[in-house]
Amino acid sequence: MRLASDIHKRGFKPWFERRLIESHVYLITAFLCLVLVLAVFEGLSARAGGLEQAGMVVLILAGTALGILSWNRYRTILFHALQLAEHSVCEKCRAYARFNVIDSGRADAQDSEQRRGGSWLRVKCKNCGHEWTMG
Repeated sequence: MRLASDIHKRGFKPWFERRLIESHVYLITAFLCLVLVLAVFEGLSARAGGLEQAGMVVLILAGTALGILSWNRYRTILFHALQLAEHSVCEKCRAYARFNVIDSGRADAQDSEQRRGGSWLRVKCKNCGHEWTMG
């Protein structure tokens, strides 16, 4: 699984920082799409030729679609990273992000421990050896 290998290779903190940067790139893209759509919409006038108006409408539609996709991707990446960050503290010694990934997988819808159907990580604390599941 890519998540487990990325965290194992880089460590949790660099992985988390990288995911935050990636999510904010999508946020900036969504914002720029909003600016584009508003600017083109303002420039849309009845005096423009039919081909020019059609081009502006296409830009508005494309900018809106890309903006919505970017916003959804931003939220997905950010919330997944934050969810894992919430579970990255050892319950015994309270060490943050000091663990090794033991196992990983995708949770089934019937799995009682992971009801959302997402991915999970089985980790072991480097300080005290306590094991827990992140997901």
